[in-house]
Amino acid sequence: MEETFSDEFIANEQTMHRKILDNLEEWRLLKDRMPIIVKGARQVGKTYLLKEWGRVAFDRVHYVNFEQSPAAAKMFEQDFDTNRIVEDLAFFLKTTIRPQTDLVIFDEIQAAPKALTALKYFCEDAPQLAVCAAGSLLGVILSDESFPVGKVHFLHMHPLSFEEFLMAVDEREAWKKLPEPALDAKLSATVHEHLWDMAKLYYAVGGMPAAVNAFVRYKSSPATVWKRVRDVQRSLITGYENDFAKHAGKINAAHIQVLYRSIPSQLAEYHDDSTKRFKFGDVMSGRKGFAAWERPLHWLVHAGLVLQVKIANQALQPLEHFCRTNLFKLYVHDIGLLGCLQDLATEAIRGQDYGLAKGYFAENFVAQELRACHAEREWPLYSWHEGEAQIEFVRATAAGVVPIEVKAGHRTKAKSLAEFVRKYAPPLSIKISANNLSYDAATGRLNLPLYLASWASLL
Repeated sequence: MEETFSDEFIANEQTMHRKILDNLEEWRLLKDRMPIIVKGARQVGKTYLLKEWGRVAFDRVHYVNFEQSPAAAKMFEQDFDTNRIVEDLAFFLKTTIRPQTDLVIFDEIQAAPKALTALKYFCEDAPQLAVCAAGSLLGVILSDESFPVGKVHFLHMHPLSFEEFLMAVDEREAWKKLPEPALDAKLSATVHEHLWDMAKLYYAVGGMPAAVNAFVRYKSSPATVWKRVRDVQRSLITGYENDFAKHAGKINAAHIQVLYRSIPSQLAEYHDDSTKRFKFGDVMSGRKGFAAWERPLHWLVHAGLVLQVKIANQALQPLEHFCRTNLFKLYVHDIGLLGCLQDLATEAIRGQDYGLAKGYFAENFVAQELRACHAEREWPLYSWHEGEAQIEFVRATAAGVVPIEVKAGHRTKAKSLAEFVRKYAPPLSIKISANNLSYDAATGRLNLPLYLASWASLL
């Protein structure tokens, strides 16, 4: 893998490798820099990363968390004079702010709506000051305040991807063996087997920083490590469910929780076949149909806790045109939490000894990897279902729609991919499985090992 700013940062600072660091560095160096908002689910590492990056990249960091310090929001109530706000902020923090060299971080900015509006004026009146905001629930906590459309950059942060996981668990040599995305790339059988073993480990730990930290801290103690990891995962789920009650407002928090808990159980219904559309009628007796669950679903999607995959009934562009609002698949935003929600033993996950559950675990993993590839925007996920044929994921490219079929193991026979190729003649077809990397130029078929699933959104 090519070394980047984030790799150098990790080597020097001994912190988690996060690819979004390179996006932050690009933003810092922009001449026309606007304030930046980093979005993402709670506990994916936004605050920690911003503070550590700011400590290295700027002279000083000035941090305000509007949930922890509600009084801080009052400095935005008077007006949007950025000079006054900076002076008040310095007084509040008992420090001096130097706009040319310092970083200001507004955390949980959704709790201070006028601070969100003020980002527009920082863009227009104080572009020399680096202002970075973070928010976990920006998409679900709506405000009467004006949103600074066109006056902010956005970055989206996710749980650690598989590549980031390798670095976090001190598998730097394995990470270096990952080739750059290319159709002619090769991997030795030895490297492939090791990376596949690491992928199975990732299935159990997941990408939530707290769970990864627990694994790293206790991995030398086999009798303890998996209990610690699972304890962290349970704590994260409890924290999310507490958020439902704390922040849902008019939406019935109980309905959000029931919907969230139903996703793993519905995934478990599908065995050797691709997962089907999410069925609202199976969530709660007496409450059926998309309309009854639309608001709880909106909450979970915009909180970043579930991944929504729309279902296209034709593989033509624009794919959105061939999707219906009430037809989609749902996955959990972190595969480690999926195993915890199902109370599936970590030993079974690591040993791939959980039978029919392998299929939807592989799909959930691929959905995560595809989404995590794009920090600059919320990359939409699509699948294809036409007649009896279905493909787990499809991607729109300039040359056409590319099918991405997912298989959990080494057996990769599937009629749907052949049907898709026959009907649509895609420029490339991708099959993701436990098999090693290969490409057949004659057929345009790329075989990706599961741990390289991110390539499907890059090639």
